[in-house]
Amino acid sequence: MTFTPSEIETLDRIEQDAGACLVEMHGCARCTLLAIARNLELADDDSLDTALRAGITLSGGIAGTRNHCGALLGGIMAIGIEGIKGSPREANAAEKKVASDVSKRFYRRFEREIGHALCRDIRDAALGRPFDTSDPDEARKYEEAGGVQMCSGVVGKGARMAAEMILELRRGA
Repeated sequence: MTFTPSEIETLDRIEQDAGACLVEMHGCARCTLLAIARNLELADDDSLDTALRAGITLSGGIAGTRNHCGALLGGIMAIGIEGIKGSPREANAAEKKVASDVSKRFYRRFEREIGHALCRDIRDAALGRPFDTSDPDEARKYEEAGGVQMCSGVVGKGARMAAEMILELRRGA
């Protein structure tokens, strides 16, 4: 899909904001969702804060387990916020199908472009081992190995990819 110059500027800002957030606050899912939501105005502040609190626990590969990458999860959360406009307490079958289809495309694209969907595999490929950052010594070694900078790039790219798909969703593509 082709994006307008204004959309490209927004996508660039999302990528930069997400990466900078990761360096400052950590929390891959939270930073991905925050950058997208802020720049694409996905939700009011109170609703966004609620989603961000949930996103914090998804980071580090879901609660620090190094399973699915937080950037991937935060992107899927953003797609869900954009794609499901009806009450989340109702079935919303049609909206769920569209949002799920877009989320699946995002998942596959993330996996293809980043190389993996799991935090441990991304870290292993980029840093030579997965690092258990719930352990303070491992967290220090992860930072010394350039882990924060590497993850910042993944979060930025993931946020941009999800935002691109949200813009496509808004166009009905």
